[in-house]
Amino acid sequence: MWLLGFLCTSSGILIGGTIAWLFKGLQQKVDIIYGLCAGIILGLISFEIFPEAIELGGWLSTFVGFTIGMILFEVLHNGLHYYQGIKSTSKKKLYIRTGLILMFSFSVHNVPMGITLGASQESDFTMTLLQTLLFHSIPEGIILFTPLILAGINIFIGFLITFIVSIPIPLGVFIGGFLGFDHPTTNTTLISFTIGIIFMVTVSEILYPALLKSSTFKVLIFTLIGLAIIGAYLKLL
Repeated sequence: MWLLGFLCTSSGILIGGTIAWLFKGLQQKVDIIYGLCAGIILGLISFEIFPEAIELGGWLSTFVGFTIGMILFEVLHNGLHYYQGIKSTSKKKLYIRTGLILMFSFSVHNVPMGITLGASQESDFTMTLLQTLLFHSIPEGIILFTPLILAGINIFIGFLITFIVSIPIPLGVFIGGFLGFDHPTTNTTLISFTIGIIFMVTVSEILYPALLKSSTFKVLIFTLIGLAIIGAYLKLL
């Protein structure tokens, strides 16, 4: 089960990364790419992750985790911003910073998903969850690799990042399966913790820079298009 979970997650991320790479010719249109990515992220949060967290553990756990996630983002963001202020504020380093924070966010998000997979090993539910892991990871791969491709990462680093983001799934499967760990409140806090980080990344690292460098109307239009794309994508699953 841990291997299947890892393969589904890593395959989805690699597919998303490949899609991002195929559209690398649009790198000069960063506002379009970032607008679409922001819409996809906000759609994932609004249509899937946030309702899932509330249904699993209620509003209180979701609010607590979300708040902790936003606070941790501010700490990480300010620390990285201070370090880069000393060194350089080049676009490449800004893209790398965005990619690293996204990598951390998705990695944390995959832990409770792995726990759920390991704790509930009924055949029908397991197959559905594995399919969700695969298809859910595709837009995450697009979002994750877009800033990293803009920063000029090589293929080896891409595979390493995919491994890092996917490894929490088998770790969660081990925790959920062998230790019987399936506590709704804890899982909800972890999921909403991720939501808080990803939301802050979307606003401050993706949407805000795009709004500064381009037309507000243009960016918002592509953000809405991204929302529509992920909404249709999730509806078809």
